[in-house]
Amino acid sequence: MLIVFRADADSVIGGGHVMRCLTLAAEMQQRDADVIFVCSAETAETVPALTRSGTEWLVASEDDWNAALAGGKFADTRIDLIVVDSYRLGEPFERSLRRHGCKILVIDDAPTRSHECDLLLDMTLDRSAEDYAGLVPDDCRVLVGSRYMLVRRAFAELRPASLARRNAPSELKSIFVSLGLTDVGGRTAGIVRSLASIDNTSRIVVVIRQSAPSFDEIIALQQEVRRVEIHVAHPEIAELMASADVAIGAPGTSSWERCCLGLPSILIIVADNQSANAEALERAGAARIVPIDSDVPEAVSRILRDLAIRPDELGRMSRLAAGVCDGEGAPRVAAAIDETLRPEGATRLNLRRATANDARRLWRWRNDPDARAMSGDSQPVPWDTHAAWLGKRLMDPSTLIFIVEVDGRPCGNIRFDTELTGTAVISIAMASYIRGLGHGAAALRLACREAFRQRFCECIKARVKRENFVSQRIFLKGGFLPAGEDTEFLFYVLPAHAAAQGESSTTDARG
Repeated sequence: MLIVFRADADSVIGGGHVMRCLTLAAEMQQRDADVIFVCSAETAETVPALTRSGTEWLVASEDDWNAALAGGKFADTRIDLIVVDSYRLGEPFERSLRRHGCKILVIDDAPTRSHECDLLLDMTLDRSAEDYAGLVPDDCRVLVGSRYMLVRRAFAELRPASLARRNAPSELKSIFVSLGLTDVGGRTAGIVRSLASIDNTSRIVVVIRQSAPSFDEIIALQQEVRRVEIHVAHPEIAELMASADVAIGAPGTSSWERCCLGLPSILIIVADNQSANAEALERAGAARIVPIDSDVPEAVSRILRDLAIRPDELGRMSRLAAGVCDGEGAPRVAAAIDETLRPEGATRLNLRRATANDARRLWRWRNDPDARAMSGDSQPVPWDTHAAWLGKRLMDPSTLIFIVEVDGRPCGNIRFDTELTGTAVISIAMASYIRGLGHGAAALRLACREAFRQRFCECIKARVKRENFVSQRIFLKGGFLPAGEDTEFLFYVLPAHAAAQGESSTTDARG
């Protein structure tokens, strides 16, 4: 599956369009999609995360981007979906994309323009699908509201810890400041200088780019006020937000990240199209708005002084913010994409031997947070470490790795490692989107039969964490028998004769 994203970033429009597209792209990569970005020349400079992500991207203008797709490694690959996230491109551009014969997803923030698309996503709080009546084709599926907010996985992972921290009464000591990647209007310096005059704050965390208008002034201010921390496009921004008591920022894409962590916001509107979002967040009780025509630094300080003497209000805002966004929007949008691109039908489960070309997908599955939590080693594995490990494993005759495919789409892996006794230890990892659909148990049975058929081993053992009830059920359904336990794991065993059953007509295995 190939998904092409068209989203731009620059000093005027900021980086929000590209950041939310990167979030969706990462979710679709988890589902084994290939993704490529087509964007303006300024985009990568404005959004360093695009380069850090390792995602392939092409430079093109509004007029020649179709030509840009004609080159590169995807030149002869059919495009399955094009995602357009741009205020500058509209229905005529979207209609021109129909030449590719693929589905189109448009991301928008306001029901003011017509669109030619099969899916439309608008994450604005309180938005209704009826708002787009007459603006999209009759058969277009419209995804709207907080359920579909595209929040990076790092924020969803930190949500439980961040909310737990905010359950206890606390003083307003740590302030997070970020007005977007480009600091539109150069307002950050004035705000930080005003915050520095508030004595009861112990930490002022500023995230800003070196090219931002306020950067030099904030650096100078840091020499005077040691409480000011400066982070340049910090990749661990989720941790910085989770450790703060209140945030000062623009009501753009980052609003949903703050809400996911239960972080109350003071909102500064830096673009006309942000007003509706800011007002919705204030109505929800998650934020306070700084009036557009006010003295911004003074207005921010006034709101902070009010919250400092009312910790109960800060706690209330935190709870209401957490209710706005649960961090699961990206998987929901990805599921809608899957439903659009892969209509329901009979599923066929296959196995094939893993190759070096599977390195990236195996790495993503291994580092999935839920998979790590239930693994014997819960630490994330760096890419270089994984690549070296896989290279050795593929050459090792004592290791057998199968890739699980559903309707030809890779969605998991099962690995066998033999011991000197002829017993193989099994491990299984399925992509998050496929869990709960019953494919894990079916793949386990098929893989075990195949391992025995190839005389790879004489007996198969498994160890499962005590709290991993899902895997326990899968192994029991797969014919495994309880074989002991310790303080952390339950052990199961499958003799060869127990797996000697006829294969389902909907499965096959390929070496």
